[in-house]
Amino acid sequence: MIAAIGIYAKIMALLYFGYGVLGGAGLGLCYISPVSALQKWFPDRRGLAAGFAVCGFGAGSIILAKVPQPLIAEVGLPMTFVVLGCCYFAAMLVCAMVFRVPPPGFQVNGMDMYRNKIEGADDAPRDGDKAEVSADVEAHLDEKAAQDFRDPGVNMVLSSAIFSSEYRIMYIMFFGNSIAGLVFLSRLANITKDIFNKDEATSATIVAINGGFNLGGRLFFSTMSDRLGRKNSFFVMLLSQVVILAALPTIMEKQVYWAFLLVIWVLTACYGGGFGCIPAFLCDMFGPSNIGALHGIILTAWSLAGVGGGLLFTGIYNHLLESGYTIRDAFVYSANLHWILAVACLGFLFLLFVGTHIHDRLLPKGKGEFARLRVFGRMVRIGAFGFQWLTKEQEEAEWTSFVEKRRQQDLLARRGANVYDGSG
Repeated sequence: MIAAIGIYAKIMALLYFGYGVLGGAGLGLCYISPVSALQKWFPDRRGLAAGFAVCGFGAGSIILAKVPQPLIAEVGLPMTFVVLGCCYFAAMLVCAMVFRVPPPGFQVNGMDMYRNKIEGADDAPRDGDKAEVSADVEAHLDEKAAQDFRDPGVNMVLSSAIFSSEYRIMYIMFFGNSIAGLVFLSRLANITKDIFNKDEATSATIVAINGGFNLGGRLFFSTMSDRLGRKNSFFVMLLSQVVILAALPTIMEKQVYWAFLLVIWVLTACYGGGFGCIPAFLCDMFGPSNIGALHGIILTAWSLAGVGGGLLFTGIYNHLLESGYTIRDAFVYSANLHWILAVACLGFLFLLFVGTHIHDRLLPKGKGEFARLRVFGRMVRIGAFGFQWLTKEQEEAEWTSFVEKRRQQDLLARRGANVYDGSG
C-alpha cells in the first residue's frame, strides 16, 4: 500500500520504504515462520518438511510470474500493488488463523519435537527407521541423549548457538553454497543469448526450466537428507558445484550447448537444495527452539552473496567489456567463474569442519589444537602439532573420562544447591 502511494505520488523514498523495507521484512517473516513451525511438527521428517516449505516459496514466484503485466495493463501500476497486496494479505490471514506450533505432549512416531524417544509410545520407530535418526547426523539428539544417559549437562540456548564455532562454520558453508546460484545463474538468459546465440523465446524457456530444477533440488536434496544426513547432502551439493564450476569455462569456450544445459541444471538443483536442507541441518545441530532465529540469521549469508557477489561480477564484466572484449566472448562470463569457484571451494572446506558428532562438539580441545574433523569415522585433530589421528579406543577413552568429570561436577553442583536450600 505504501509502495502504491509512493508510485502514485512519485515519491521514491516511499517506494523504497514500502516495497523494500516493509515488504522485505514481511517476506522474511513469512518465509521463516512456516519453516520453523514445520520443523516442530515433523521431527521424523525434518528434511521433507523444510523442502516442501521452501518449495512453496519458489513455486509462488513461478505461478504468479505472468499475473502482474496483464494487471498493470488493466488497472495501472499503483493499483496493481494495491490489488496484489490485498490478495496476499487475505491469503496470509487465512493461513495465520490455523498456523500454530505443536501442543504440549505432542509426539509422532514415538518421539517429541526434540526427537527424544517417548517411553512406551505405541508408534515407536521401527528398526527400518533408524537411518532417519542416525546418531552421526542428529547432533542435537546426541546432546540430549548424552544428557539423559551420561549426564554431561549440555544445554544449548540461542546466544550459545549464535556464537558457537559450528554456527559460524555453517554460515560460511551456506555462503559458499549460495554464491554460484545467485551470481552466475542470474545471468543465464544473457549467457544463453550471447554465448550460444539462442533467441529470446529459447532463453526464456531455459530460464523457466531452470526454475523447475531449483524447486526440484529443494525437495530432492532435503528429502534425501532424512536418509543420507544433512552434512552428507551438503557434501554432495558443494562437491558437485566445485566440479561443475571448474568445468564450465571449458564448456563455454567450446560452446558445447547440451553439456552447458546439463551442468547448469545440476548446479541449480544443488543451489536450491541448500535452501531445502539448511533448516533441518540447523534444527539437528541446535534444536527446534532456536531454528527461527538461526535460520533468519544464516539467510543473511544469501543476501551478502547476492549483493557483494553481484557487484563484483558486474565490475569484472564491465571492465572486460571496456578492455575490448564483446558480449559474444565467453571470457567475459567465464572470468568470473574463477573467484566463484574459490568461494565454493571455501564453503566445501568449511563443511568438513562442521561437527555433527557429539564427541566433536563436546570433547575439550587438546593443547595446541585449533580444529578437528572426521575422516571415515575417525577424529582428526589439527593444531600446532600437525595432524593427530585418534583410534576408536583413544576417542572412547577420552569421552568416558569427559563424561565422568561432568557427572562429578553436576553431582557436586546439586549437592551444593541442596545444602543452600536446606540452610535457607
